[in-house]
Amino acid sequence: MKIDNFQVNSDKSATSEIATPEIFLTGTSSVLSIAGAIIIFATYRFVPKEYNFTRKLLVYLTIADFITAVGNLVGVSRYLHVYWTKTQNQNYTGLTNGTAINSTQENNLQDLCRVQSFFTTASNLASFLWTFVIAFHLWATVILKITLTSRRIAHLIYHVVCWGIPIAIVCTVIPHLGENYRYGTGIWCDLSNSNGNKPELELLMYRADIGWQLTSYVTSCFFYLHIIFYLFLHKRSLQDASNNQFRKEDRNFLFVWFVLYALKLWGVIRFFLTAYLNDDMLQRPKTTTCLEILLIFQSYGASGQAFWNCVLFCFCDKTVRRKMCRCWTVPVEAKATTTNENTPLLIEHEGQIERASATIETTLMTTKHDTKQRGSTNSQNGI
Repeated sequence: MKIDNFQVNSDKSATSEIATPEIFLTGTSSVLSIAGAIIIFATYRFVPKEYNFTRKLLVYLTIADFITAVGNLVGVSRYLHVYWTKTQNQNYTGLTNGTAINSTQENNLQDLCRVQSFFTTASNLASFLWTFVIAFHLWATVILKITLTSRRIAHLIYHVVCWGIPIAIVCTVIPHLGENYRYGTGIWCDLSNSNGNKPELELLMYRADIGWQLTSYVTSCFFYLHIIFYLFLHKRSLQDASNNQFRKEDRNFLFVWFVLYALKLWGVIRFFLTAYLNDDMLQRPKTTTCLEILLIFQSYGASGQAFWNCVLFCFCDKTVRRKMCRCWTVPVEAKATTTNENTPLLIEHEGQIERASATIETTLMTTKHDTKQRGSTNSQNGI
């Protein structure tokens, strides 16, 4: 693999090259997902109408995806610093092994690589688990007609499982965290194997990534497709089937699995190709081209879930979209000297402006009527 003309890994088992497009896609996807996560957090905080338990689960999923995006962005920055520095040294000073990077700096970069790998590996596992929890909660509410999945004890169990299990798993593979660009990874640090034992690395990938990813795909797909077919056969909306526990716009949750598949499946395919094809097959032009294409899609998709969840649950959610548009295009100017304490500065929902105007008009008419009655009473009493 190489950036421009610098060879990063020259052994025969290398399956693709890391070049400028992959770096650009990973960095862009990470930045977009960080922005998307911030929007999801902000809309959950400032749009009260969308408050429900499922939306809260989405926030937890977004936290995991936010950590992944930040970690992959750190990985991109580290990769550029290390290998472009070596490239410049090679081009301008004739150094062939990057000796201008002293041992202390190199150790610090390796430590940064391991820390980044720890957080992104754990956050990826947490993302798969939170996706499963959302699917299970929707399925239990719509199909089984139970509310146990939204109670406080269930809430506590979700956190223990979705954060505790990933951290525990990653702690068991800490010695194997580092830099590796051959088994379905991109330019970020992931799992590595210094002794070159291919079966051992495959087992590590199954235990700390691929196995959980495939389980999430199968179970989430089952739950979501069951819900979709149930609603179609009974000709009911998600809101009706859940006894109004969900909003009309919450039907977008039925597409979470599709976002997950569209973004993450490329890395799984690439892992299986690099893991089970022999070295001669991997060096064939068609295989190399296929792996390069998969790496391009994976470079974007590995960090992209938070951004596309933002598109799905903010820009495609009518209530949230109108709220954001109103905040961006019609800023509210609070005039303390002319506004009564009990007068709302911003009326949130449609139709309330008309109802508020009608209420004010009714109040004024009542006041006039009372004034007339008091005037006639006073005149009769000779006052």
